[in-house]
Amino acid sequence: MTTKKTPPTPKYKLGDRVMEAPKNSFSMQAEHKSRTGVITEDPFNKPDARGATRFHYKVKWDNGRSEIYNQARLRREET
Repeated sequence: MTTKKTPPTPKYKLGDRVMEAPKNSFSMQAEHKSRTGVITEDPFNKPDARGATRFHYKVKWDNGRSEIYNQARLRREET
């Protein structure tokens, strides 16, 4: 019995507002506000160290910087 997996689909689209996912930290530091930004390019697949492909996005943060982020590190912006 074989089952076919559906191909993965990206979670976010071009122009979506996203925020950086909170980092798990056990330190006693005060909570800091997550960065927010806009996705500026279509998602692309990039293999990780184990060879599994993950969706990555180019995000332009509100402070002006642009970075490439893994889908797991992003969340939809809370309104």
